[in-house]
Amino acid sequence: MIHHEIDELLTSELRQVEETLDRHPPDHRGILNWDHNLQIAPVKAGSHQSPVFSDTTLFDPIENTVVPVRMLRATHAVGHHNYAIRLHQPYVEYHEIAHYLSIGIVLCFLVLFGVLLFVETLIFRRIFQPFYKIIQQLGHYRVDQGAAVAFPASEIDEFDLLSQSLTDMTQQAALQFSRQKQFTDHTSHEFQTPLSVLSTDLDLLQQSDRLSEEDTQRLHRSQKTIKRLSSLNQSLLLLTKIDNHQYGQLEPVDVGSLIGGVIDHFGDYADSKQMRFQRSDTQPHTLLMNRQLAYILFSNLVRNAIRHGRPSSTIFIQSNAHSYRIINEGAPLPFPQEQLFQRFVRNPALAQSTGLGLAIVKEIVDQYGLKIDYTYSPPTQQHIFTLTLP
Repeated sequence: MIHHEIDELLTSELRQVEETLDRHPPDHRGILNWDHNLQIAPVKAGSHQSPVFSDTTLFDPIENTVVPVRMLRATHAVGHHNYAIRLHQPYVEYHEIAHYLSIGIVLCFLVLFGVLLFVETLIFRRIFQPFYKIIQQLGHYRVDQGAAVAFPASEIDEFDLLSQSLTDMTQQAALQFSRQKQFTDHTSHEFQTPLSVLSTDLDLLQQSDRLSEEDTQRLHRSQKTIKRLSSLNQSLLLLTKIDNHQYGQLEPVDVGSLIGGVIDHFGDYADSKQMRFQRSDTQPHTLLMNRQLAYILFSNLVRNAIRHGRPSSTIFIQSNAHSYRIINEGAPLPFPQEQLFQRFVRNPALAQSTGLGLAIVKEIVDQYGLKIDYTYSPPTQQHIFTLTLP
C-alpha cells in the first residue's frame, strides 16, 4: 500500500512537471532544477521512455545518510526537444509510520484481548459457580452420613438438571446403603444366635456319659466347624463394615502401646506353641485412625505370625522411622505370593483358618493410606511383613 500510494504521488508530480514544461519551456538560460527530488536533463531527439518505477537508494543531504527511495523515470517532448525526467520520493517516513502504526495495532489488540479475557473469566466464574458448589458438596459427601444432600439450584438448565440428578442419586445411594447395612447387621445377628445355641448344645451333649468315643469325635469336629463358621461370619461382617466406611471416628493411636496390648492378648496362644516375642520398636509412632481398626490391623498380623510360625521360634517386631516389620519363621507359602492378601486364600493344612485375616489387613491399610508388603527369605525361612506408615 505504501508503494502504491508513493507511485500515485510520483505519477501526479510527473504530470505537473510535464504541464510546467509545456507552459514554460526551457530558454537560453538552461533547465532550472528547482526541486532536489526532481532532475530534468535534455536527451537526444527521438529517444522516448515510458514511465518506469524502481526502488533504489540515494544520499539525502538533509538526513546526511543513504536512504531508500522510490524512483520514476520518463521522457517528455517539448517542441523539437526531448527531456529526461527523474522523480524520486524517500519512503523512510512512511515505513516509520507503518512501524508505529503496527505497534499501536498490536498493543490495542493485546489490550482488547486482555479485557475480553478478563470479562470472559468473570462471566465463566459466575456461570460455573453452581457447578463448583456441586463439586464441593460431592467432595464432602459421605453415603453413611444419613442426612439428605440438597444440591444448589441454578438458572442454567444443564446445571439445574445435574443438581436434580445428583440429589436423586445420592438419596437413592443413601437408601441402598441403609438397607444394606441393616441387612448385614440383621444377617450377622441371625447367624450368630443359632451358632451360639448350637455350640452350647454341643458342649452340653459332649459332657454326656452315654456317648461313645466315635460320637465324641464327631461332636468335637462339629464344634470346630461351628467355631470356624462363627469366625467366618464375624470376618465377613467386619469386611463389609470396612468397605462401607462405617468406622469413621478417628483419633491418635499410640502404635507402641497398641502392639504391647496385642502381645499381651495373644500371650497364651504363643505360649501354647512355645513361641516368644522380641521387640525392637522403641521409636514412638502415632497414627490418626480408628482405634478399633488399628487394633484389628496389628492383632491380625501378630495372630498370623503365631498361627503360621514354627513352634519354639521367635517372632520379631521391629520398627524404624517409617515402617514396622513383623517377622516369623515358617515353611514357604503353599500358594503364589501375589494371592496372599486375597480373600479366602489360606493354607489347606490349617482347616480352622478362614482365609480372611490378611484380606482384612489389606482393606484397612488401603483405607488409611498405609502400605503392606510381604517378602520371604529362603535362607532363614522367615516371613517378613512390612507395614509402611504414611
